[in-house]
Amino acid sequence: MTADKGLSLYTNLDLDEADNAAEIQRIYQEWAARYDQDNDEALGTVSQPTMVELFARYAPHPQMTLLDVGCGTGLVGHYLGQAGFTHFDGTDLSDDMLAYAAPRGYRSLFPANLSKGLPVADDAYDGCLCVGVFTHGHVGPEGLAELTRITRFGGLIGFTINEDVLEPYGFDKAIERYVEGGHWRLKCHQISDYMVKKGVKGIYVIAEVIDAAKQGA
Repeated sequence: MTADKGLSLYTNLDLDEADNAAEIQRIYQEWAARYDQDNDEALGTVSQPTMVELFARYAPHPQMTLLDVGCGTGLVGHYLGQAGFTHFDGTDLSDDMLAYAAPRGYRSLFPANLSKGLPVADDAYDGCLCVGVFTHGHVGPEGLAELTRITRFGGLIGFTINEDVLEPYGFDKAIERYVEGGHWRLKCHQISDYMVKKGVKGIYVIAEVIDAAKQGA
């Protein structure tokens, strides 16, 4: 599978469908072996190192416990390790992608569907990252509730949004609700390069969880 074919499949996925998880799993099963190569050579994806660099600026210490949600082949984990982080787990919809993530520094890896809810206790982590998941045909802004739920009070959430879905999928309004509702304090909200070779920008968000109840967003 080429990167262009992969992107066309994502674009054609309908986020409003009741369940497109099986189709996404099929795509990644086909793409897993070439994913890193295509991200680098065909897409020029820079979201993983950019997010980790930004996250590290606000992280209180590198020993904080983190969950990489939608970790794929573990590129975020690779950069977390380079940045000195030592206590991070990963989860992804695709077992095929998790197999490639295994040697990249994760303490544990497990399959899960963010849209269906993560098998993780409330307040389980000091922080979480979600890079490349909020994009065409994947997970809508409802996924932000899970990231908030599993992050302890005072913890950090870092995520990216493909610029093309920011307003159409309602991410812009969802972020406003979390901030104005007193659930998050924004540390970073910027637009920057996402897939350089495709000319696609991404929104990079880092938020501190400041509402212990974390309800109503």
